[in-house]
Amino acid sequence: MEFAGTVYICPYCRVQRTVILLLGLIMVLPIARHWILQYFASVIGFLGAVVAVNQNFMGWAKISKGEFAFNELLYIDPFLLSSGSLFIIIGQLWLILGKHDTPQQS
Repeated sequence: MEFAGTVYICPYCRVQRTVILLLGLIMVLPIARHWILQYFASVIGFLGAVVAVNQNFMGWAKISKGEFAFNELLYIDPFLLSSGSLFIIIGQLWLILGKHDTPQQS
């Protein structure tokens, strides 16, 4: 989608999409429970979350100044996109880092 030019071009959005992609790839790997991959996922995920929060905070700063207005095309509004990507990134991290107990054999 990035190369085809079908997505909104923004450095914040690109970082968030890349992080979501990398976390998704880690989620489908059979060795996703290994501590090295979990550490890598944590670092990448927190980077994406910080970028999303910073982008979202810029929207809140505009609200405080009284300058905020949604984009004409609501589906490419940076405030809404950063909120959505934050939910996705945190959810992916929870799934990767969550405790997965295997049933005990008697």
